[in-house]
Amino acid sequence: MSTERMKFVNIVGPIQGFDEFIIRYIINKDMQPVHALNFIEAVRGLKPFIEDNSHESVFKTLENLNRYMKVKPAECDTNEIAELIREPEDIEKTVAYVRQLEECFTGIEKKIEEYRANISDNMQVLKQLIPVRDLEVELERLFNLEYIKIRFGKLPKESYKKLDLIVESLDVIIIPFSSDENDVWICYLMPATVEERIDNVMSSLYFERVRISDKAKGHPRDAIVKIEQEIKHLEEEIHKLESEFEKIVDENREKFRKVYSRFFYLYQIANIRKYAAYVKETFLLTGWVTEKSYRELTEELKFQKDIVVTVEEPEEVKGIKPPTILRNNRFFKPFESIVKMYGIPAHNEIDPTPFIALTYILMFGAMFGDIGQGAILALAGFIMYKTRKTPLGWILGCVGVSSVVFGFLYGSIFGYEHLITPLWRPPMENISQLLVVAVGFGAVMVVTAIIFNIINSIKARDYGRLLFDKNGLAGLVFYGGVLGIVLSALSSGNLTPSFPVVIGVVIIPLLAMLLKEKLERILFRHGSENQHGGSFAESFFEVFEAVLGFLSNTISFVRVGAFALSHAGLALAIWTLYGMVGKIGGIVVLIIGNILIIGLEGLIVAIQGLRLQYYELFSRFFTGNGREFKTIRVCENLKLYNNNQITG
Repeated sequence: MSTERMKFVNIVGPIQGFDEFIIRYIINKDMQPVHALNFIEAVRGLKPFIEDNSHESVFKTLENLNRYMKVKPAECDTNEIAELIREPEDIEKTVAYVRQLEECFTGIEKKIEEYRANISDNMQVLKQLIPVRDLEVELERLFNLEYIKIRFGKLPKESYKKLDLIVESLDVIIIPFSSDENDVWICYLMPATVEERIDNVMSSLYFERVRISDKAKGHPRDAIVKIEQEIKHLEEEIHKLESEFEKIVDENREKFRKVYSRFFYLYQIANIRKYAAYVKETFLLTGWVTEKSYRELTEELKFQKDIVVTVEEPEEVKGIKPPTILRNNRFFKPFESIVKMYGIPAHNEIDPTPFIALTYILMFGAMFGDIGQGAILALAGFIMYKTRKTPLGWILGCVGVSSVVFGFLYGSIFGYEHLITPLWRPPMENISQLLVVAVGFGAVMVVTAIIFNIINSIKARDYGRLLFDKNGLAGLVFYGGVLGIVLSALSSGNLTPSFPVVIGVVIIPLLAMLLKEKLERILFRHGSENQHGGSFAESFFEVFEAVLGFLSNTISFVRVGAFALSHAGLALAIWTLYGMVGKIGGIVVLIIGNILIIGLEGLIVAIQGLRLQYYELFSRFFTGNGREFKTIRVCENLKLYNNNQITG
């Protein structure tokens, strides 16, 4: 559960061999470079390698072109890569080739976009013409009349029925020419002198005007045929351009792959140069490596007499925190996403991923215990994980399995509790015991969180926090002591604990928390230098808040039992409705009800589980102020990685 130990390395070597060194020992290795000038001040004349990546512009263009080419960098070993970047190829000719290819692709794309825009315009004209296709009049003659105005459009059928009465006294001629389920297509003719008045009347009847494009000429049917032919011609031209495009891609793919691969590595090398520094003929590269990587690096470089590697422990490096690597097995790996939503563990903190995974799975199952609903969640989750490799899919599958297990304990299958014999008892028949178990589980979780904080304090060598903090030994003794007193009183009936016990497990820990700063100054010669009165008052309220926090954090876990009861109650309501509406309607109720429970309540339970983890537990031991370990990974099994996190 601990994060991986890191080391800080300083690498010195001849500047002439820098690129090859990067290829052989840095790229695709577990090293996170750090700007050397930030740490090396004692070397006179030390300068940055470069400020800008000279290959960035060309590489970005190649990346854009690769949307069409769809190639991957050449899968080469380090010797082949070294040869690739040393090729005496004229850079200017290569750049000219890339620009020419870009212009060619851009030109074809632009033409295709223009043709598609024309097709879209023609399709709109067709939509306008289809309703009037039966007119036996040339369109341009209709729209060029000086004294008569014509409108085409549609009316709702209800409005059309009222049309005769409304326009009886108006100077307008209505000509219907087609209809559909809801509307009647009409045209109306009117003198130009009453154009505005007639348009207003028709608008009040919800007339929707359709404007015929000037592009349509002649009889409507002839215009439709002509436009359809034009669309077909444009589609043929697009097909020709696409074929030409594919031909260019096929003819240039191999040459492009070579150029792309070369600049791919040159670009990455240049990026690493930004971290390095040099003096005279010597380069300096600094960065973080894992202990395993350090051993591998020193083993590989033991015969390289001109390259020197020195190492520092994280505690010796000033000004920067070591990065963090989370190393978990395949089962726990997806649950790292839950931890990362809160923050990254510091390099000297416990990795809580396994603990979070197990407790989250357990709590979800307890709150959502049902064999049928859990099986659906598990199936959906594992299918999602199998097809998309998403952490969410694996988490969903695991909590679904947990729901199935608790479903057997509760005896519930899609909310029905009379089909199988429960291994424990249904929630509604076991309310008090269920809530007590939930609170007891919360107490165990809080104790575990305090223990984690104690371990983190030891790792950080923060002995004041270890001994006197509310989440240190003082808090553990107080909380554990109070729990012991309560349990003893409940079991024996004696509500009055002995005075020595109260002194040992209540008074002394509270005093230790209250006088934390003073005790730290006395024992470890550090802590706040505030005035005694202000410090005491602040400490008093902090201790008071801590006591309330212990109580509220523990009681908060009662919601595990409460949601188990809520889940059972919703299922009972659905089955009650099933009995009320009959067999066929009841089946519909069961299906919809279970979908709602799985979807909505499942989401609520998932959020509540996260809330208990984050607010009741993480706040006690987890700072989350670490940063991810990122390396330069450019090609691995033909998958591209640019500054990706190392996976375990």
